[in-house]
Amino acid sequence: MVDFVFRSRLSPSHHRALEELVFFNPRQRDSETAITEAVDLYGAPAIVSDDAGLSVVVGRRDDVQCLFALAPVDEDAEGELELAGMVMYLRVSSAEVVVLHLGVAEAFCRSRRSGLEVVSALVRTVRATARRLRGVERLTMLYLQGRQFRIAIGPDAARFPTLVARSL
Repeated sequence: MVDFVFRSRLSPSHHRALEELVFFNPRQRDSETAITEAVDLYGAPAIVSDDAGLSVVVGRRDDVQCLFALAPVDEDAEGELELAGMVMYLRVSSAEVVVLHLGVAEAFCRSRRSGLEVVSALVRTVRATARRLRGVERLTMLYLQGRQFRIAIGPDAARFPTLVARSL
C-alpha cells in the first residue's frame, strides 16, 4: 500500500509527467465517451502555470478543483515524489460534486491493483472534501463507460455508503 501525498498544485518539475497523464494517457480510449461528454459540458482541459505551481483547468468553468496524488519514487530517494494520478472535480449544485476527469499515470497501471489503489485514494480524498461542504449529498463520477457512479455524502451515507446509479 502506497502512502500518497495529495496536492492541489504541482511543481514545474512535474510538467512532462502531467502532460503525459492528461493528454497522452494510453488508457483514455477506455473512457472515451465519458471524456468527450465532460469536454462537451465543461471544456477541454489545459495545463496552467502560475506562482503557486501547475494545475489543470477546463475552458468553461473557473471553479474546477484539481487534486494530484504523488508517490515516493523509492525508499532511497528521500523526499522525491512522482505523479501517480489526478482528479478534477467541481460542485455543480448545492447537493452534488461531479468528478470530471480522473487519470492514473502509466507507471501505476502495470497491475490492476496498483491502478485501483490510485483511483481509490483520489476518490476517497475527494469524498472527504465533499463531506466537509455544507449541503453536498452525493459525488458523481462520469468515467464508467456509459454508467454514472454516485457515492452518497449526506445523511443517507450511512445507510447507502455506495450507490451505483443508472446507465446513461
